[in-house]
Formats: sequence, structure tokens, C-alpha cells
Amino acid sequence: METQGNLTPADKRKGLWLDLGTMRYKPAFDIQTALYAERIEGDLPTVVIVQENNPVFTIGRTGSRSNILAPEKKLQALGIEVLEVNRGGDVTYHAPGQIIVSPLIFLGDIHQNANQYFHHLEDVQISVLDHYGIKSEKKEGYPGAWCGDEKIGSVGIAVRHGYTCHGFSLNVNPDLHPFGLINPCGVNQMPVTSMEKMLGRDIPGEQVRKTIRNVMGEMFGFAFKTITLAHGLNMLKDSDLSIST
Repeated sequence: METQGNLTPADKRKGLWLDLGTMRYKPAFDIQTALYAERIEGDLPTVVIVQENNPVFTIGRTGSRSNILAPEKKLQALGIEVLEVNRGGDVTYHAPGQIIVSPLIFLGDIHQNANQYFHHLEDVQISVLDHYGIKSEKKEGYPGAWCGDEKIGSVGIAVRHGYTCHGFSLNVNPDLHPFGLINPCGVNQMPVTSMEKMLGRDIPGEQVRKTIRNVMGEMFGFAFKTITLAHGLNMLKDSDLSIST
């Protein structure tokens, strides 16, 4: 990856860090879709969307519903939705306690191609985990971040005209049981772990969000202004952004 050096906040590119809190996947996806369209049109700066979702299985472009092992009635009883989405990859699970990060970045700004960017999102996860004393690594042929044979973070992106959407998810402290109801990423009964399981203690999601923001800012050369949905999405069109670090 091209290094950004020791950039000061004044040297870094301006970007927005939009925190949606916890909400259903579909409304969050609709927000991402709308912002992505405006990003491609050049009406917005870089936006990184952060969220947690109500329980949902999402199926990527190359995925198959056959990798969901539970019948519909059981999913309804557990309150788990099933949605098809336009990211790469197969089936995965999202729920409260899992942080999803969706950067809307123009690859030309960071001088990377899609493949390089994809693997640097894995680097972001590994760096964040290392901050908490959790050793993780990449696994050839199996995207994401891995603690031994257990997966702790997933990556799935889409790119259009050089602009990215979707991104990665990191298991902080979700209920891991529903992962047993799918073949995660199409892999039969793949073991899944979380930061809570690895450390034997809980870590506040807000703290992990801040760590992710700091790591991404340093790795990709951005200084982010953090906003929430409550601030109003009209703030996204503010052309005179102040930067909070």
C-alpha cells in the first residue's frame, strides 16, 4: 500500500464518518444506495457509513440460499431476516454487536485498484484487533480476518466507476449462535469468533468504532468529521466541512 507518511489533520483528505447506530439492514442499505449515487455524481466527499443491524442473513451476488441451513419458520421465530444484496461473496450474518463499515471511497484518491483496496480492508481489521491484543491474520483463498481457524471479520465490496460501497464487518460481541445456521461465506460449518470470545470480556462497541475510525484515517489518509443520522443527512452536502480528530 502506498504510505501516507506522517500526515497532519490539515494534510489529510476531508471525509465524513456517518454513524447510523443500530437499525434494520434494509433502511441502512437504502441510505447507502442513495449516498453512493450522489458520491458517484461527485456531489459528496468521501463518506464512511458505520452501523449495527438487527439480525439478518445477507446473500451476496455469488451466494446461494442453500447456504442458509435453517427453515423459514425457524428464522421467523428467531427474528432473522433474509435479504439479497449487491456485494461480492456468499451468505453472512449481521446482528447487534457486529460493526459494519461501508466506505464510499474513490479508488483514484487512494491510488489503489479494487483488489489492493479489498486486501487493505483486511489490514484495517487486523490492525484494529491488534490494538486490543488480538492476533489475527489473512487466510489465502478465504477473505477476512482470522484468529487461527476461526473467522472474526468479513470483507465484501462492490465497485462502480472506481467508487466503492459495502466494506467489512467485525464481530465485537454479537450472539454467535446464528452463524451455526448458515455456511458463512459458503464454507461448510466455518467456525466464527468475536472479540468478546477471544478476550473473555466485553469491549464497548463505541470504543471499537473510534479505533476503526483512527486506523482507517491513518491507513487511507483521511481526517473524518463524525456525524449521526440525527444531525440530518443534509449535512452531507455541506461544502465547508470542518474536521474533528
